[in-house]
Amino acid sequence: MNGLTWIMLVLAAIIGACMFAAIGAVLFIVMLAYVSDQLTRDDDNRGDY
Repeated sequence: MNGLTWIMLVLAAIIGACMFAAIGAVLFIVMLAYVSDQLTRDDDNRGDY
């Protein structure tokens, strides 16, 4: 392979890794918000649990 092909391959890998990390961060934030909502929703009703 020539140099241009290697550069494109490396850039594609970097972009893919950044997208994977961004999607993972968004999913983690959504999951954290959901768990936080579940933990604080029934704080006023002590008899539920």
